[in-house]
Amino acid sequence: MSIYVGNLFYIPIVVSPSFARFVASELQPQSLTKKDIVKCLKALGIKNPEILSLKWKQELWIQLQFAAVSKI
Repeated sequence: MSIYVGNLFYIPIVVSPSFARFVASELQPQSLTKKDIVKCLKALGIKNPEILSLKWKQELWIQLQFAAVSKI
């Protein structure tokens, strides 16, 4: 179950690959935290610490967009 508070979308603790692809295609990056984006990247099989530790949320978001499309 996901929870909305204001304009933020909270990602559940366990994320499936299909949910991660949904997040990448349907949500806006400003509605997520960096931690949520990292959860989605991990769900899509991204394990590279260089990617998972990127400093800027926009960089992580771009990686999520790429991973979601390439894993279909």
